Amino acid sequence: MERKLLFSLILIFLLTPIFAQVKIGNNPSSIHLNSILELESSDKVLVISRMTDTQMNTIQPLQGALVFNTDQNCVFMYDGASWVSLCNGSGNTREAIKVTTSATPPSDNGIGDFWINDTLNNKTHIWDGSNWIAIDNNPRRGNGIPDTVTAPNPTSGDVYVDSTTGIIYAYNGTAWVTSNGTASANNGLLVNANNTFQLGGVLIQPTVIETDATNTLAISGLQNGGVTTDDIVTVDRTTGVLKRAPASNLLREEVTKIIADTNGQVTFTGLTLYTTDKINVFRNGVRIDFTLVNPTTITIEPDAACYVGDEIRIVQLY
Repeated sequence: MERKLLFSLILIFLLTPIFAQVKIGNNPSSIHLNSILELESSDKVLVISRMTDTQMNTIQPLQGALVFNTDQNCVFMYDGASWVSLCNGSGNTREAIKVTTSATPPSDNGIGDFWINDTLNNKTHIWDGSNWIAIDNNPRRGNGIPDTVTAPNPTSGDVYVDSTTGIIYAYNGTAWVTSNGTASANNGLLVNANNTFQLGGVLIQPTVIETDATNTLAISGLQNGGVTTDDIVTVDRTTGVLKRAPASNLLREEVTKIIADTNGQVTFTGLTLYTTDKINVFRNGVRIDFTLVNPTTITIEPDAACYVGDEIRIVQLY
């Protein structure tokens, strides 16, 4: 009878765990209704299988299996086809994005991670799988002049600001050029003590200012001048070059004297006539009418026909 009872108890003990919940550690009698296995401890931990990369990749367990990879210091999960890292900051299939703020870039990077350099004006970078790429590339900022550390891999047109001095640099394709140098100007321009460009100075080459009916050139506020003390500005009709001339040359008078060599002479040739409307002709001191035949010939009025020895004086203003 006792043997039958002992056998029954052993059978019940063996069959019961198939359907039971298991609690290991503290409070073994307290387990959640939906738990099949619970671990509870304040000074002991669960250690899962530990493997190297090679060991882990040689097995294909059930989907959901876990292992701690000792080469990568990370827990991996088998998704049914491959091992996936569960560490934040590693692996290319994770969903979490890690943001690191430090003076040096982190080493456990995943595509899309951010690194903020808190010693370089919080310059922000993103990991592309191979390199940290600055996402606020222009203008770049740093403490000190740009170099391979503060401004690596520059391209033409990149701008860099020295946060210490405020000096701005631009990369010309070969070197960083500062904007803080002394400005220079020539050919009619100068730079004053405040580093401001102004009109003035010596022309060092022929210079043309082209105007048209809309875009004209004017100078206002000119002072009054005098014809006896000032020169006038002239414009070369062919080249447009500005020149100066004495005001006395603004209007010239030229007198040409001719002596009649035949009686009844009314035509006189061999002249140099400059205008057609500023000519006066005199016969023996008396003004007479005339006709301009061509730039070298005039004919006086018939009533003023000359005798031999009469003087014809031609006065031109031009």
